[in-house]
Amino acid sequence: MIQGHYNKSYWLVVLARHDARPGDLDQLIRDVWVECCGHLSSFLIEEVTYESDAECSTDAMDIPLSHVLTRDSTFSYDYDFGSTTSLDLKVIGETPVAPRDSRLCLIARNDRPAISCDRCGDTAEFTRDDLEEEDPRYYCRKCLQSVDPEHEWVDIIANSPRNGICGYADDPIAALRWYPPGWSAGEIAPEEPDETAVDAEVESSALAAVVQDIGPGINAFVEAEDAAYGERAACMAGESVGAFCMFMYDHYGLKIEAWNVRSVQECLVEDLAQNPTFPDDWPEKAVPILSRFLIHMEASGRLANAQELITAMKEVEPAFQEVATSPEKSQALFKQILMSARGAGIDIDDLNAFLNFAMREIIRLTGIDPDNEEIWKEISNQIRNEPLVLDVNELRTTTIFTLCEEFCDRFEDGAILDHCRETIEKLHNHPATPLVRGDAALWGAAIVYAACQNANLIRPGKGGSPITKEISFFFGIERSSIRNKVTTLKKYLSGR
Repeated sequence: MIQGHYNKSYWLVVLARHDARPGDLDQLIRDVWVECCGHLSSFLIEEVTYESDAECSTDAMDIPLSHVLTRDSTFSYDYDFGSTTSLDLKVIGETPVAPRDSRLCLIARNDRPAISCDRCGDTAEFTRDDLEEEDPRYYCRKCLQSVDPEHEWVDIIANSPRNGICGYADDPIAALRWYPPGWSAGEIAPEEPDETAVDAEVESSALAAVVQDIGPGINAFVEAEDAAYGERAACMAGESVGAFCMFMYDHYGLKIEAWNVRSVQECLVEDLAQNPTFPDDWPEKAVPILSRFLIHMEASGRLANAQELITAMKEVEPAFQEVATSPEKSQALFKQILMSARGAGIDIDDLNAFLNFAMREIIRLTGIDPDNEEIWKEISNQIRNEPLVLDVNELRTTTIFTLCEEFCDRFEDGAILDHCRETIEKLHNHPATPLVRGDAALWGAAIVYAACQNANLIRPGKGGSPITKEISFFFGIERSSIRNKVTTLKKYLSGR
């Protein structure tokens, strides 16, 4: 039996074969309860220390536990000699039953101890780090949404004595290997807060504000565009005006009568130009569309300075077009399609499924209905007559590098991205071609994480390093899963 030294509410019951070794038990404890940054660990059995340090390795961790333990033996375990998690262990008995497929099997553990929400007193599910406070704050799902959640700082409360230390988070995938057959990772840990749902709620709120205030005016303008220029132009006008108005109402907090020169210029160049969801001819048509919209709204009595705003937008139109047509925008479109595919449950390793999805997305973004059978049939025939020849490893490598590059935009120099590029090249050229297997976003997160470790941006300590939470939030992957992938990555690079 294994218990937290300082909190006995945390406990595990483990079934062990006679040939189980300290190294096996160390790995189980790491996977189920404590692993965060690959810290050192040790057992103390009968005044003898058994350490995990590979650089000073002996055969101590490979000695069968049955050689050093007997019934009722007690011993201890420490993980991380900086922010230490200490455990007490005891042999509680012998049984003729033994694990069939491994030396150890987790057969029982505590339910997660109840922790009260700091706001309402109900049972908390999530912890949110606050850099200004020493201890994390705890929230239920409802209260979390009312405290400006900033999801990069939010974790599920871990069912572990290491909860709240060094950014520890449960890794149900790693823990699953020690469970009896029939368990799933979803049964081990609860779901994380739904960031997508929160973002969708914010977007829906902004759209509602626009529709309530000037919705009829937008609809009338789009109808006029349809009559004058056709359906495709009307679709582009509706999306352009809708996006611009949502930025102005939400980001700038300005209703249409309060729009001014500075706000429309900033919105055009810094916000609207970043949107990757428009066809190639949109950059040259966007400002004329918005100009006609402003004239329309002035004619309806909602605006008094249309010409002033039109002149302001034309002044920055070259900058807008430069941003809108930059290579980074194409990368953003590629990333958007990748993220949309993942969100839709598309396996990007399945090239047929992924390409089908990507084509439909591109068709939709150009203003054409992807469900139009005649158009879809024509495109399918063209592809059938000119089959695509794809290098899967090359496609995956490009995908992963694009994700890394997007994340590394936050750094002032290119050192982290250069390290990512070097790592990706080595993995791309590896005989086992590891990049073609597994989740591309997880590979990207692990590669960035390893690069940040190399640059000493990730250090052990209470609360963890902020950059690890940024990586987790950006890639949408739990930190514990990222750290496990880093271990796999380093094995490939070392040739082990």
